[in-house]
Amino acid sequence: MQCIIICSYYSRRFAVGTYKWYGYEILKADVKTQFLSPGITYTVNLVFKFDEDKRRFEDIFLPYILQGEKKERRCENIFFPYRLQGERERSFSYLAYKREDGWWACELYHFTTDHRTVDLQILFECFSISNKGSLNDVLQVEGIEFQPLENVEHIDEKQLISDSDSDANWEEKLPVDYEDIMKRSKSSLQWTTKEEAYSIICKGFLISDDETKRGIWFSLDKNGKKCLMLSGALECRRTEKVPLPESRFGEAIHLGDNIYIYVKTNVQSQLVSSETTYACYLVYKLPEDQSGFKAPVKVEDGRRDSVDENICYIYLTSPQTLVIRPNAGQNTHNSLSRPKIKGLPQQRNDGWIEVKIWELRAVTTINMELTLELCDGKNFSGLIIEGIEFKPV
Repeated sequence: MQCIIICSYYSRRFAVGTYKWYGYEILKADVKTQFLSPGITYTVNLVFKFDEDKRRFEDIFLPYILQGEKKERRCENIFFPYRLQGERERSFSYLAYKREDGWWACELYHFTTDHRTVDLQILFECFSISNKGSLNDVLQVEGIEFQPLENVEHIDEKQLISDSDSDANWEEKLPVDYEDIMKRSKSSLQWTTKEEAYSIICKGFLISDDETKRGIWFSLDKNGKKCLMLSGALECRRTEKVPLPESRFGEAIHLGDNIYIYVKTNVQSQLVSSETTYACYLVYKLPEDQSGFKAPVKVEDGRRDSVDENICYIYLTSPQTLVIRPNAGQNTHNSLSRPKIKGLPQQRNDGWIEVKIWELRAVTTINMELTLELCDGKNFSGLIIEGIEFKPV
C-alpha cells in the first residue's frame, strides 16, 4: 500500500476517522496485543461500514423498486482473501454481520494470549461485495477489534418420544385422517391398536404423491404434528439419480456442475398440520473432497417481494477459523463462533447431514420456491441429496 487515506467518516472510537479501502487495494494491518488479558481466547474482527454512496442508492430507491417495506439487512455477502505476514496459506471471509452499534464485522481469527506481546501483521488482498461485486467497491474501515470468545451452546432440535408417551391417549396423538394416510403407504402396514398405529407413523413410512409421482416419507413428531421428507424436490439440470440403500427412497440425487440448486415444493393439505410453522432442512452427503464447499450458501426465496426478507445464509460444512497461538507452529482451527448463525450443518443418526435452509408458516399447504448458490461462485459438483425435510418448529 503506497499511501494511507484517512476519512472524516464518523468513528465512535477514533477521532481521526476511518480508512477508506477500495476493493482493488492491498491493505496491511499492523496490530500489537499488549493490552489483552493473558489466558483468554479472543476473536479478531475487521470492523467497518459500507460506503455511504452505495448505501444511499439502496436506501432511497430500492424500496420503490421492490414495492415493499424496506427492512434492515443484518447479513451481507462480502469476499476477501487475507493471511498473516509470512504465512503462505490464505483464509477467506465470505459474510459480514451488522452489529447493534451499526458497524459491520467479519471474524478473521481466534487469538489465544499469554503474558507476551505479539505483533500481528494481517495482509488483505483486495475485496468485493458478493462474488459478483466490483473491485471499485469501497469500505470505511474502523479497525481490527479483539473480543473475548463467547461459548456458543448448540441446541439439538431433534424431537424424541419420551417414555411417558406409553401411558398417553394414543387416539389424541394421532391425526384424524391417519388411516387414510397409512393406506397410501407403498408397503402393506398392519396394526391392530392405535398404539401400534402411532408407533408405525412415528417411525415413518414411504408413500407416493399421485400428482408429482415423488416419494414422500411421512411421520409424526412427539406432539402429533405431521412431518415429511420429499424426494426429487429439486429442479436442476446435470443431475442423476443414483441407487443408495441407506436412503429412505432407495436412491438419491447426485449433482453435477450445477451453479444453482432449485427447490420447488407444493405439498397437499392432507400431509401438513395446518396453522403450523415448519423448518425446512436439506438432507445430504458431501463428497470425499469437501474443499469446494467451504463457502456459505445463499438461500433465496423466489416467492417474496422484499429482498431483505427473502435471503439467508447457510453452511454445508462447519466453518473454521484459524486460531493464532503465541508459540510458533501451534496454530489450529476452531469452528466459527461469531455471530451465532443458525444455518450450520448437523450430523444425523441415520448417517446423513442436515442443515436448516428455511422456515415458513403452513396455513393449509406448503408452497416454496428456493434458490441455493455458493457465495464463492463454485458449483455443487459431487453433492448427494436425499431430499427436503419439513419438521414442525
